[in-house]
Amino acid sequence: MKKILIVEDEKDIAELLEAGLKRSGFEIITSPDGRDAIEKVKEGGPSLVILDIQLPYVSGLEVLQWIKINHPAILVIMATAKKEVDDIKNGYALKADYYVTKPYEVAEILKGIHVLFSLSGD
Repeated sequence: MKKILIVEDEKDIAELLEAGLKRSGFEIITSPDGRDAIEKVKEGGPSLVILDIQLPYVSGLEVLQWIKINHPAILVIMATAKKEVDDIKNGYALKADYYVTKPYEVAEILKGIHVLFSLSGD
């Protein structure tokens, strides 16, 4: 079973994503902030991280950069309200694997997950 880390400080969004992804058969762990997210990646290596940009303590872009330097095999979906072209370019420049803007449907996240896992051979 693939493990996915959801990093989202908005509790309602995190719970909605968690429920939808669990129904699809994924093991889910959650984190409310960037600092905790880094610790969870160190502890248990998820296959994929769903990452907001605007987070307490450490921004999502900093977490993305840390993941791609220290654990480059982990796939990262940016799922954020930051939807300007420059925001999206910044995410991809830091090696985000997929970028979705809020509001989004769980189905859109699932589609990205399935595409990324199929492209990575998982």
